[in-house]
Amino acid sequence: MKDGERMQIEKAAEYAIRNVLKEGLTDIFDRPFEIELLRNEDFKKKVYDKIITAVKSGTLEGLGVNNIEHILIPKNSPFNFRRCALIHPMDTLKYLTLVLTIADEIEKARIPIKKKRIYSYRFRINKEYIFNTNYTITSFNKIVSEKVKRKKVELLISCDIANYYDRLNLHRLQNTLFSINCDRAKVKLINELLLFWSGRDSYGLPVGSNASRILAEANLIGVDNYLENMNVDFIRFVDDYRFFAPDSYTAHYWLTLLIDRLWQEGLTINMSKTKIESLKEGKLLLCKTKNKELEEKQDEKSKNIKKGNPFIIRAGYGGIVPVRFRELSKKEKENLNKINIQESVLELDKKILITVDKLVEAIKAIISQEKYDMLVEIITFLDKYLQITPYYIDVLIKYSKHLSNDEKNVILDYFTKKLMQEKYLPEYLILSYVKILGNEDFADRKLLMDYYRNLRKNSGIHVGRMLLESLTNLVNREDVLEIRRGFNRSDLWEKRQIIKMVDNVLDEEEKRPWLKNIRQVEVGELFLQETASINKKTKVVRKK
Repeated sequence: MKDGERMQIEKAAEYAIRNVLKEGLTDIFDRPFEIELLRNEDFKKKVYDKIITAVKSGTLEGLGVNNIEHILIPKNSPFNFRRCALIHPMDTLKYLTLVLTIADEIEKARIPIKKKRIYSYRFRINKEYIFNTNYTITSFNKIVSEKVKRKKVELLISCDIANYYDRLNLHRLQNTLFSINCDRAKVKLINELLLFWSGRDSYGLPVGSNASRILAEANLIGVDNYLENMNVDFIRFVDDYRFFAPDSYTAHYWLTLLIDRLWQEGLTINMSKTKIESLKEGKLLLCKTKNKELEEKQDEKSKNIKKGNPFIIRAGYGGIVPVRFRELSKKEKENLNKINIQESVLELDKKILITVDKLVEAIKAIISQEKYDMLVEIITFLDKYLQITPYYIDVLIKYSKHLSNDEKNVILDYFTKKLMQEKYLPEYLILSYVKILGNEDFADRKLLMDYYRNLRKNSGIHVGRMLLESLTNLVNREDVLEIRRGFNRSDLWEKRQIIKMVDNVLDEEEKRPWLKNIRQVEVGELFLQETASINKKTKVVRKK
């Protein structure tokens, strides 16, 4: 694309579909089956045409989006959560297409890459990707490590913006986009969409989507340019800032500049995570926190400074607790294999409250040292830090083949009791329990069917869909007929999964009339229509 040339809606829609096919709807929730429907070229063309029509309408009504719901996802401290958006596939594509039409203008207005200041989500189309893969949290970490070794750098200031996505002011965002010469009609439509999704609250971006990442970066253009103009030596990744100061006066002055400029945007820094560290003396000079364990951890970081290992960096969504286990690198394994797991477990067992880092480290060490039986031994530690449950369950599912039947039964019994307890359960916990109880190595069809029958609507916005996903490969014909009766009372996420379940399990003659009827009454929802297509190849799965 040439300089000064704006991305056309047609190109934006094409890139949006490619990107969703590659990276999914969000990096928070599991990839739904609906995305794979886009691999059908005929269906992809229908989706493409509908996106074009919707965006070209220029109105919220013409855009035709659904309300979005939110799920609380644990952050990296006890009792702290982030509201993550659950957006339907078609709405995600429309939102991304709309934002991509102004993404070039946003990127041009940001501090140039060559200045090595901003390391998050640099817009650049590369086949299925829309961000420059050279600018990531890894490159951010690397440049911090390089800059703290410079002779003139005496102090490191670390801080982030408090609840950035939630507190982002939509009217200020709109004015910023106007000021950098973005298409006014597109900006107004984006603003209307975001106001609709926020319930006219004027605050907040949906967390988890690439479209929101582009807008979040745009919103900080004024702050970044101000710091650059004031000769502040800084770098940023999303809402995390690092300043490299030559002395104490400058450190405090720069921090004050940031606080004052953020205030103009209606934003504040997170004082509990703001600190000034002396790189030469290994001392923590400023830390606004009353958390004893956090203080101990920071003392440990100060010791690491003396050893040439200055600090651990957190970035992204403000420190969300990990929900997926990532394959360990060779270097990680070398370090993890030095850990005495028994001592770590005993230490965790003695504490009333534990930190996520210590528990994750113990889990990783168990995997690295292949002492899988100890996964069962630490299961009760989840009660000390509930937010780690999704991560722990992901580990169990990925390494279930290394567990004995007796160990699997212990795990099954534990999560069955957790799911069936009568007191209130947060939605993220229900989703996690349902996920493992639907996994083939821990499956309990009867329990999940009973839970589905008694499911209350206030159990959570995504629980019904997750239950149906977990049941899809477990149910028999009678189960499916029962579930199908509740189709009209289900939401769109549930309806699409019920259709898939009917298509997988029932015989051709039994399902055909029902699917045909669905296609007649649900004419406006393309992904549901495609799921209910009676022309696709049938897979019949019989269960006893």
